[in-house]
Amino acid sequence: MDEVLKLVNRLQSACTLLGDTAGQKDSDLPGLWEMLPSIVVIGGQSSGKSSVLEAVVGKDFLPRGTGIVTRRPLVLQLVHLEGEDEREYGMFLHRGQEKIYDFNAIMGEIEAETKRYLQQHGKVVSADPIQLTVYSPLVPNLTLVDMPGLTKVPIDGQPKSIVKDLEDMARTYIKGDNAIILAVTPANADLATSDALHLARQVDPAGDRTIGVLTKLDIMDPGTDAREILDGSAVRLKHGWIGVVNRGQKDILQAVDMESARNKELQFFKANPRYADLKNVGMNFLAGKLSNHLIGAIRRQLPAIQNQINTGIAGLEKELGSMGGPPVTSRGGMVHLILSLCRQFEEAFGKAVDGGKGGGEQILRVFEERLGQNIQQLQFKKILEPSNVKRIVEEADGYQPHLIAPEMGYRRLLQECLVLFKGPADTAVGEVHHVLRSIVASTINSEDCKNLQQYTSLKREIVTTASASLDSMKEDARKMVLTMVDMERSYLTADVFRDIISQNGATDGVEQPHLLRTLSGRTIGEIPERGDPGQQHLQMISAHVSAYITHVRTQLKQTIPKAIVHCLVMQAKKQLLDKLHAEVADKEDLPLKRMLCEDDSTMKRREQCQTRVQLLRKAAEEIASVSF
Repeated sequence: MDEVLKLVNRLQSACTLLGDTAGQKDSDLPGLWEMLPSIVVIGGQSSGKSSVLEAVVGKDFLPRGTGIVTRRPLVLQLVHLEGEDEREYGMFLHRGQEKIYDFNAIMGEIEAETKRYLQQHGKVVSADPIQLTVYSPLVPNLTLVDMPGLTKVPIDGQPKSIVKDLEDMARTYIKGDNAIILAVTPANADLATSDALHLARQVDPAGDRTIGVLTKLDIMDPGTDAREILDGSAVRLKHGWIGVVNRGQKDILQAVDMESARNKELQFFKANPRYADLKNVGMNFLAGKLSNHLIGAIRRQLPAIQNQINTGIAGLEKELGSMGGPPVTSRGGMVHLILSLCRQFEEAFGKAVDGGKGGGEQILRVFEERLGQNIQQLQFKKILEPSNVKRIVEEADGYQPHLIAPEMGYRRLLQECLVLFKGPADTAVGEVHHVLRSIVASTINSEDCKNLQQYTSLKREIVTTASASLDSMKEDARKMVLTMVDMERSYLTADVFRDIISQNGATDGVEQPHLLRTLSGRTIGEIPERGDPGQQHLQMISAHVSAYITHVRTQLKQTIPKAIVHCLVMQAKKQLLDKLHAEVADKEDLPLKRMLCEDDSTMKRREQCQTRVQLLRKAAEEIASVSF
């Protein structure tokens, strides 16, 4: 998934370069910035926010001082270099391809660019970001947005509105549903007055997007600690707190390097009995958690980003109207042209689906890798634990215990296990649907459909119809695979279960490939007998159910792909634009002309739209080039 993080980095760079940022105001142009998951770092002044960022990077590069030091958001993209000996460097978006190897020079450039911009625009602070990309073998692939520190009271020389300005700016960057909030709070201050927590709770009251970071654990008052916060006993956050110890002012003045600071931090937590057993401490844990959290958010958001891109391109291209009127005017000629262009798209789509990379290969990966992985991760073990087996059997027996075999207990155990298959089946449908949507997005702008490019209204109609058809086919496939699981639950195959029962003690150490095996890969006869007779009885029930589930698992891994291909993939190849074909045949002249015509616009609006189309097209190409 590193390439997915790099994709978002490239998209953010394009957004910043072309003016699509969280600080953008009063624009009705379709944007991407708020659709892109990012980690936004907020905290009060002197909360240790800058030290946290420098510790993640492993370098001193952020300006320091008193008062408001960070006056513009800093979009910090970290790119991991594979070679351990590769030289570290930074690149600013506003400086083009210039590589800066001296991190003191990077610090100076942040200060100079901030001063230049603010003087030019007559501002004290600005929401327009600076973008810096750091390449190093010591950093994870990660994107962070460092916001100016929050303050409660303006100091000399600052406008009275500065408190509200800073808070409004931070709120603008974290209010979107795709912003992951990293709330930095010093442990030696009262969390009830934390600026970061207060603001985070305003925009994310459920805490779904908030991760807490506790700094300055090493300078808390004697006899106090933050154990209860870090272990979730107090001031709970859904995604928890991470404790870190950064360099103090003395360490900075003495030029203590980051490696020494991390070793010192590690020793602090190991030596303190209140923190020694906690895993959620230290910069290494923080960097890993942020990277994993960001990957998950990106993966969930990619389908919506693609839909936003397709919708945006279609709308903007319609508005641009750069190609003038259609070459044909008669109704018959327009119908023929539209249907011909639709067929070109359908043929290109079918070719991509049947092709390798980016098409059939991704669908095959869902079936051969992702489906099997998701099924393998199902929590059958919890259901088949002896204590749970005993509970279910006793509940099924009621007031009369079973005489020979717990028939109802077996059935209830099998019902609970079989229902778990719905999750992977549903996920497989969604992932194949996502691949097909991706193929639609790449096909509509491909060389095979070059004759479509001037007809933006028709492209929009094709994308809209194809998306609606795929959504409908997805529901049909979903119903099919879930029905298949329900069929397994509705009627248990008695012959298979009898075969399982008959295998008790049948192996005698001899390899017999035809024997049914449990989820652990052992035959019934290989299950060790442990505990008293009652425990052995429960273990045998668990083994019988496990063997039956293994049998069903093998079947579903084969039949779920067949159902998805039949209901979704094949139908998409055959009927993707059937609805549009029927509508075109019934349309009068004026609607047909609209489908083949592009509108004019003023020069200023045209330039704005063209710039944003450039961004969205670049984004579509970037996404199409990445294998999810």
